[in-house]
Parts: sequence; C-alpha cells; structure tokens
Amino acid sequence: MITTHATRGLVWLDLESPTDEEIGGLVQRYGLHPLVGEELRRFPSLPKIQSYKDYVVVVLNIPVRTKQNGVYKIIDQEIDFVIGKTFLLTSRSETIEQLEYFSKIFEANAILNRGEKIEHAGHLFYYMVKRMYAGMFADLQNIRDTLLDAENHVFNGEERSMVMVLSNVSRELIDFRQAARIHQDVWEEMLVHADKNFFSPDFFEFIRDLRDQFNRIHELVVNSRELLADLRETNDSLLNTKQNDIMRTLTIVTFIFYPASFIASLFTIPAAVVPLVGTELGWVMILVGIVVITGGILWFIRRKGWI
Repeated sequence: MITTHATRGLVWLDLESPTDEEIGGLVQRYGLHPLVGEELRRFPSLPKIQSYKDYVVVVLNIPVRTKQNGVYKIIDQEIDFVIGKTFLLTSRSETIEQLEYFSKIFEANAILNRGEKIEHAGHLFYYMVKRMYAGMFADLQNIRDTLLDAENHVFNGEERSMVMVLSNVSRELIDFRQAARIHQDVWEEMLVHADKNFFSPDFFEFIRDLRDQFNRIHELVVNSRELLADLRETNDSLLNTKQNDIMRTLTIVTFIFYPASFIASLFTIPAAVVPLVGTELGWVMILVGIVVITGGILWFIRRKGWI
C-alpha cells in the first residue's frame, strides 16, 4: 500500500508492505537503481547508508517499547528511506506509531505552520527522524521511571518481587541498544558526505543535530544500564542478607530444640528399666528438665549475641 503526501513541491510516498508492482513502478518513476528496489522489498535488512547520484538510501532500525501479555518488550522496526531532492520514500513492513503520527502532522501542515525550514526532502527526512528519536527518548524515560520505582520497592523490603522486574528492564535495555547500535555510524558517514551531496549547504548542520540527538539517547541508555547494575547489586545484597537471616533463625531454632528432642527420645527407649517412666511425677520431672535445658541453651545464645 502506498500513501502519498505532497506539499510545496515535495512528495512523500509512504510504503507499507509494498507489492513488487508498486516498487517496480516507483523504481521506474524516479529512476532508481534496481538494487534499491530490491532493498525496498527485503525485510529485515542491515542498517546502512548508500549514496547515489541523485538520491540517498538510508536503512534504520527503530526500537519501540510495547506491552505484550502484561510485560514491556522492545520491538525492532525497520524503515527504509530513499531521499531525493524533491521526493522521499519510506518503506516498512508494519505500522510504526511515530511515522503515523508524523503523517498526521504533515497532512495538517503543522510543521510548516511552525515555521520549520523545509526546502527539500532532506529537511523532511530530518524532521521525520527527529520525531522518531523523540519517541525513543520517551521510551527510555519510561524505562528509567520503572527503575526509579523499582528502587523504592527494593528499599521497602520487596527484593524478591524486584528480581523479575529488574531482569525485564535489563532485557529491554539490551534489545534497545542492539536495535539502535548502528545509528551513530550512519550519521557519521552522512556527515562525511554532507558537503558533497545535492542537498542545501546547511544540511550538514541538520545531520549533526541528528547525531547529537542520538548521542543523548545513547547516553541515557548508558546511564540507565549503570543505574540498573547498581540496583541489581543492591537488590541481590539485600536479598542475600534476608535469606541469611532466615537461615540463621532456622539454625538457632534447630539448635535450641534438638537437645530437647534428644532428651525426650531417651525416655522412649524400650529398655527393661527406664528412669522416671512409670512414676507418679516422672512426666513432670522430664518436662521440667527439658524446659531447664532449653532455657539454658537460649540464655547461652543470647549472651553470645547470636540473636
């Protein structure tokens, strides 16, 4: 399916799960290289940038945070861009929320009404990626909020339940970094060729701004991973301390009552003569003896400071 948007001599054609006929028509219409047509057909593909005489091909993977079965996950969504002087092609295999949002802004001329500079399709590409980076930054902020909330739970005695929460956040950050790891290389390569392409001379500044925005995203990922590592270490330490306290308590209880059990078992031996057994006060004397021995052990433990 192809959706066409046009304004001020610029055309944006958005392809969602395009057919071979649709791609073939666009290749012929804009004089694209056959390999570009193959790129638009192939999903998934590796992130990259390829410069041609009259257009540039950019492939980006956009990490998107989505909730599935009550658990947040990072979904890797690919977008292929073909950027010409007066046209922009975007190709994707599924619906991308930030791209849909940008199309509504574009149709309403909200970008132009804000006085944004759009002289060629390169500027349109810049605002489109900027919108996607805003979505990525918002997702990372939500992940960081999850970590800060987990920090409160960790110090409120909920260490056990936080193990799974921190593990899920760790998976999100790993998937996020994996999906966006090539963006830096793409912008660096575009900066190398920015002064040689057919866009306006100031387009260099727009690409540098995209690189700087991605660096902010990368820095937030790094900071979140550091916070996660500290929280996991603290949570594991508190959890181990609590488990050690439980084991110590159980050991002390066993140490206190084992002698009492041992003494009681002595009077159940089926011998011919068992002291105190069968006498009028035998049961009371045995019970008193057990209580005295147990109390003595408890006093010894408390004096040693074990409890």
